[in-house]
Amino acid sequence: MLSLVRREPRHGWGFFNLRNEVDRMFHDSSEDSEPGENRWAPSVDIIEDDAQLVLSAEIPGVGKEDVKINLHDSVLTIEGEKRHSEKEKADNSYRNERYYGKFSRSFTLNSDIDADKIKADYKSGVLTVALPKSDKVKPRQITIN
Repeated sequence: MLSLVRREPRHGWGFFNLRNEVDRMFHDSSEDSEPGENRWAPSVDIIEDDAQLVLSAEIPGVGKEDVKINLHDSVLTIEGEKRHSEKEKADNSYRNERYYGKFSRSFTLNSDIDADKIKADYKSGVLTVALPKSDKVKPRQITIN
């Protein structure tokens, strides 16, 4: 099982989301960001079964060479950067709603994970990380003699 901080998905700028959005803007700012960049966090789905945890993160527009995945002391961290192209940085843009800049998501894993068997795949803007459980925590059938 994972320890996660629950966050509400953003669905536009409705009245009830306004305070959350303002708080996010102030708390997500960072000194190491470029001017005009917002720090952002990709949306993540996590599914667990008897054999493994599977984490899927939406990171469209991010090259796989710009993503790092680390597992240290039961903390899985995904970090990277979504970069502007020169065309997207143009001064004559009419609207800029997409997020750019660095991102980082960390998850504390409560299950024992077999670190040597972790696999990651990146297709169509979705990063999928398969985290197999070690044999000692997998359920097993006990034979009755």
